[in-house]
Amino acid sequence: MAKPEQTEKATPKRVREARGRGQVPRSVDIGGASIFLAIISTIHVGFLATMDMMGRDFQIAFANVASHQEVNIYSAWHLFIRSGLPYAGLLGLIFLAALTLGVGANLLQFGFLFSPKLLQPKFSKLNPLSGIKRVFFSPQTLVNFAKQMAKLSVVIVIVYLGVKDSISHFFSLAHVAPREMVQFVEGICFGIGVRFGILLLLLGIADYFWEKKQLSDSLKMTKTEVKDENKQSEGNPEAKAALRSRQRAMARRRMMAAVPRATVVVTNPTHYAIALEWDELKMAAPVLTAKGADLLAKRIREIAIENDVPILENAPLARALYDKVALDTPVPADLYAAVAQVIAFVYRLKNKTIA
Repeated sequence: MAKPEQTEKATPKRVREARGRGQVPRSVDIGGASIFLAIISTIHVGFLATMDMMGRDFQIAFANVASHQEVNIYSAWHLFIRSGLPYAGLLGLIFLAALTLGVGANLLQFGFLFSPKLLQPKFSKLNPLSGIKRVFFSPQTLVNFAKQMAKLSVVIVIVYLGVKDSISHFFSLAHVAPREMVQFVEGICFGIGVRFGILLLLLGIADYFWEKKQLSDSLKMTKTEVKDENKQSEGNPEAKAALRSRQRAMARRRMMAAVPRATVVVTNPTHYAIALEWDELKMAAPVLTAKGADLLAKRIREIAIENDVPILENAPLARALYDKVALDTPVPADLYAAVAQVIAFVYRLKNKTIA
């Protein structure tokens, strides 16, 4: 049960940790019902063939009873093996069907799960006081007791209805062959078993959703626990802010270090400053190496002046470069013409030509 302060849904991390401890929603009745239905269905399918085989074995055994040697441990074992082999196929089929449906039922509920923690011994379970409390005073014990009583009541009703519908036929069994009598009784037992198995499966499905809700409630968290987990998984917000600040400062220093190598600085004239670098031998297009607004733009202009980098005022181009072009990326094709004019002007100032 969740405490009143546990109002938040469990995070994926908490659910994964619970699964690692083996805490998954699971109904034992689903697996039990699947195995039970597999067994009775397999027996029903092979019942008549097995009965015929058993009858022939008994006939052969009684016909040759006088020819047997003295019974000892070796001859008894030989007879046991020989008489059991014809039924090995049916027993193997029953085992395979029960195993397949039993494993499949668990996989459908919680998938493949191997939890070594479930194998670790818990000495707290050896405490008789806690054991008595868990068995007699636990709310889960009362719930399980109520479920078992409900199953028992329904089973009694199913058996009563199954026998009641066929009770008139019991009187005619005295006039039929033993094979038909056994077949009739097996059919009644199979019908009762199928009804009980389906009912147990439906109860198991309901129990599964109940267990899932109970587990979800038990894993609920307080607001403080959610915040603490977010801090652990994502990092301390103050530390992350400090790291981002250091990263911005380092990027700014690298950007300022690139301004002296710029071919030209385009301004707005005071709000924006964009440094462009162009090397006709190494670059396919001019590259934006630095950009800034207001105080940062002022610092870019100061560094450009200190290093004799040409500064050209072109407000539309400066604004377009600031908005569209990221740092250390080439100028897009739609701005080639405007940038080429600026660089050509700078080259004329330096008495150079564009290759």
